[in-house]
Order: sequence, then structure tokens, then C-alpha cells
Amino acid sequence: MPINIITVAGIRPDFIRFNAIYKELDKRCNIRHTLVHTGQHYDELLSDVFFKELEIREPDYNLHCGAPGKEHFDLAGDITSKLINLIRDKELDPDIILFLGDTNSVVCSVGLKKEGYTLGHIEAGMRSGDRKMLEEINRTVCDHCCDYFFVYHEDYRKNLFREGIYDNIHVVGNTIVEVAKPIIRKIKRRKRRIEHILVDIHRPENFKHPNRMKNIMELAKCLQKQYSYLPIKWLDFPRATEYIKEYDLNVELPEEAIELVPLMSYKEYLQAVYDSPFIISDSGTAQEEPALLGVPVVVPRDFTERPQSVNNNCSLMVDVNDYPDYAYICHWLKMTSMVPFKMNTEWLGDGKTAKRIVDILKKELIS
Repeated sequence: MPINIITVAGIRPDFIRFNAIYKELDKRCNIRHTLVHTGQHYDELLSDVFFKELEIREPDYNLHCGAPGKEHFDLAGDITSKLINLIRDKELDPDIILFLGDTNSVVCSVGLKKEGYTLGHIEAGMRSGDRKMLEEINRTVCDHCCDYFFVYHEDYRKNLFREGIYDNIHVVGNTIVEVAKPIIRKIKRRKRRIEHILVDIHRPENFKHPNRMKNIMELAKCLQKQYSYLPIKWLDFPRATEYIKEYDLNVELPEEAIELVPLMSYKEYLQAVYDSPFIISDSGTAQEEPALLGVPVVVPRDFTERPQSVNNNCSLMVDVNDYPDYAYICHWLKMTSMVPFKMNTEWLGDGKTAKRIVDILKKELIS
């Protein structure tokens, strides 16, 4: 009898990070893999394009739960109801349901746990320590509903220990390495062109606060002076851009030297990162791929769930509640290219995570 495994994801970063695991599950002859898309991201740029670009097969089922302006509690409830009914109606009978990450899609782990299903969490144990952070709530809840835990780093195992979770924890490395490295190898075949400074700001903890957004913009423009006035390319996340315009921060004026640019495909994003001397980003995942590209990240956040990135000189946390220390940030950026301060990416793992996870699942579920 094959092992029945359901994977559940709903947003762009999770599809990317699930990619190698999807393919590893699909090629194993004694595993029946059902790929479920919750539909949390539902437009082409945030969902469909990544299936095509990364050659991910079509989902077996799409729950179509996402919609403009949908509240998080409605989304979580809708995903839970549709997923449980799908499993029942299609008689999928999973041996395990796998989640990855910390989005609203993982919150359906609560309902699934109550129904008695066995659950696993990839990216388990990540903690920023900010209990107000929406993702922190999601990933903590998911971990406390799960039975198997696949953590990227030993630090995350320790986080689970502190919360009373001790069993079935496996340190497997980061899933992004085997997904990004083949693309990065192709990008690095040509000479690097430093063409712009890429800015990626989309967290409510920043865009909902005009003072923080103003300081981030001032930070970008101040650093721009140190890099021969390279153009600033600011990714146009619709929700964040609405607030920028509401605050009248004049982001699109030519004299402000900031250009709003459309969201990119994954390969385009990696190329844009490579063509930046550094990036400014509040994304959690953007502390990973830039490290593999050798590009430092300035992180305007108060907390991070990836302290290994900071500890290995891949990123720098910056307080934007007040005026940032521009001189120190410039010094740090200069130092990242120097030995022994140079960035270290060993914290991301060896690029064999997908096989490691699937081997563990086979061993655990067959026995």
C-alpha cells in the first residue's frame, strides 16, 4: 500500500520552498502525493506564474479560498472547511498532511488536528519573539497541532524544546537551497552588473506606520548617495503602496529618485537582487536567497525569525522607529565583502533537504 501524503500551501514563497519536496514526493513509487492549493494567493503573478517558471505540476485541487479584502478569520475558516470536506468527499485518507511556513493556510491545522489527522510542519520552530506578529501566531499554532517537525536549523529545535515539544523533531536544512541554487548558477554565468538598489517592503509592521515608512525611504535615499546615486527600485505591493500614497510620501516624484516597479517572477527577482549592491527588505524569506547570491540585506524590523542570517553577517537589523544610524549601516555594508567578516551561508544547509524529509516520512509512516 502506498503512503498517502497531502501537501497544503497557498502563497508564492511556500510554493517555491515546497518545490523540491513536491518533485521528490512525486517520483517515489510507493507514495501517493496529493497537492492542494488553498488559493490564498489567487492572481497569476503571485501564484500561477511560479508553477510555470519552476515547473511545478498543476495542483490536484484548488480550494479557491482567496478573495480581495477577505478577513484572515474568514480565510482560515474557509480553508479549514473546504479542505476537510475535500478529504472526506474524495476519500483521500492521508497518512500525513504537510504544511510549510506561517501563512493563514497553516491555521487550518487546528481543525484538522481536532478531526484526528496526522500533521507535519516544514519550517517548524521558527520564532521571532514578537507575539503581535501575525506569522508568529500562525506558525506557533501550527507547531502545537503537529506530530512531525522539520526544522531548518538546530536553533529551531531549541525553540520547540522551550515550548514543551520534544518528539519527532528533525533538523533537515533549508528547502530553498536546492530550489534557488540551479537558478543562481545560471545568473552568475554573466558578469554582475550593479544597476539599482532593490527595496522590498510589505509588512504591516512597517507600512501601517507613517513614521517607519518615512524613515525607510530616508534610509534608502541616504544609502543611495553612497552608491553613486543608483536608481532605487521599490517593489509595488498594492497594500503597502496604498499606505505610501495615503501618507503623501511622494515616492513616485523624479526628484525623490525612487521608482515603483511591478512585482516580479522568481527568476526576475533573483536577477534583480544580484544586480543590487545590497537590498532593503522586511521579508523573512529575503534573508535567504540574497545570502546565496552574496548580496547583503538591510532589514528594517524590530525582530527576526532568522537570527542565523544576522549572526553570519548576511543581514543587518535596523531600527526604523527613529532615524537609522546611516554611518554604521554604510560601514556594515562595506565590511560584508571583507574577510573574516564575509557572509557565511552554512546555516542554510547542504541542499539535500527534500530527500531527507521524504526519507524520514517513509521510515516513520511505514513503521
